[in-house]
Amino acid sequence: MARRNDDPLSNFRFSLELDQVRVAGFAECTGLQLETKVFEYKEGGNNATTLKFPEASSYGNITLKRGVSKSNDLMAWQLDVATGNFSKNKRSSNPNVAIILMNEKGDPVRRWNLVRPFPVKWVGPDFKASGNEIAIETLEIAHEGIEPKQ
Repeated sequence: MARRNDDPLSNFRFSLELDQVRVAGFAECTGLQLETKVFEYKEGGNNATTLKFPEASSYGNITLKRGVSKSNDLMAWQLDVATGNFSKNKRSSNPNVAIILMNEKGDPVRRWNLVRPFPVKWVGPDFKASGNEIAIETLEIAHEGIEPKQ
């Protein structure tokens, strides 16, 4: 059966892009969210409802998990921040970062660009001599906004 343009997209094909280079092999991406706080005001004489107004919005940290590969790009980015080398002027420390959702053919269909992203936590794999699971590394990224693109 052919896919229609308004059919929902599958969530299992996505990638992370660092400075226009796709970093493949991610198993999970969570935290792509925007939340607006609500101010509630009880107006005198209006007992039927509470008035609600939007306040400041905040973006959740994004957590990425992938199988460990030979690349040290994600840990190196975290080390730049940890050692104080994080700078808007240093391309490798403040890269353009995007999360890209792809269709079944691998073509990009949606893109979320992150505003001023930087890593806040890197977690290496757990090792067990009796296990046979894939070694997973985790990177948590803080940012100041999401710019949706198509």
